[in-house]
Amino acid sequence: MLNLIRNKRNIRDRIAVLRDSINNSKVYSPKDVSKFVFLCGANKDKTNISERRKALLEFSEAHLPHTQFFLAEKMFSTLQDEEHRGNLLDIENEISRFADHIVLVLESPSSFAELGAFSHKQLRDKLIVINDSAFEKSESFINMGPLKAIEEASGKNNIISYKMRPDGINRLDSIGDVYAQLYDLLKNPIKGRPHAIDLDSCNPSNNFNKQSAMFIHDLIYFTGPITHKELAEVAKLLFGDENFKLKEHVAILGAFGSITRNPGGLYKSKNGKPYYAYKFDINKLISTFRNHLLKDYPERLCEY
Repeated sequence: MLNLIRNKRNIRDRIAVLRDSINNSKVYSPKDVSKFVFLCGANKDKTNISERRKALLEFSEAHLPHTQFFLAEKMFSTLQDEEHRGNLLDIENEISRFADHIVLVLESPSSFAELGAFSHKQLRDKLIVINDSAFEKSESFINMGPLKAIEEASGKNNIISYKMRPDGINRLDSIGDVYAQLYDLLKNPIKGRPHAIDLDSCNPSNNFNKQSAMFIHDLIYFTGPITHKELAEVAKLLFGDENFKLKEHVAILGAFGSITRNPGGLYKSKNGKPYYAYKFDINKLISTFRNHLLKDYPERLCEY
């Protein structure tokens, strides 16, 4: 497939149409944008998150259609699967800047350390902290320091307290007591005025944000199932020969379930539709890739 992308005239022409359509203001941001929520807290072990975080994920999937929760652990796992060994603290900081909200369950020493890291001025207005009501009134450093700073930046509603059980990491407690408050904070999508995007704003060589990640998802939707190297080749046709941050983008997309990667390294979309609005016939682009898959890589079509 890599050679087809490089050498097939019809593939290159379709990618050129996509590039020209972006340059000619025919690709628009959606009116309602989902909120991306970074969920922090404890783990039961190396492979399982706490029962509280698991319950919050299930609640968001059932009742918060305009949010996408994601876990740092899934992103780290994706990067490690691809044999990238970056500084995980730096990656976590990038995710924090990427997210619209950071929901932090104070349930372990590591989560208290995360509270300290995330409560600086750049991030504190994004923080929603879930705390044990047993410590709600104590004059501790946590209450008088980072939680007070968050309250001053975002208001009291962003600090949610309930009675935690001592073993709530391993056994489900009454975390459901926070659902109503969390729902009120996250229920509405981000309202925006539809506007045309430009090529620079979705270029993964100099952006790692919602806009560039949504566009990389759309590329996978148009061209997949596709390998990492093939996706990079498509990006070169669009943006030129640059140093793309594709591994970070596919990791974050995998973390909140917009794409999947099979054991053979093929990416495909799980959303079933693109994020952006395309004011031209994208079916020609999709069908061009599907036709080549049918002819030269029929086994990939089984992914659908």
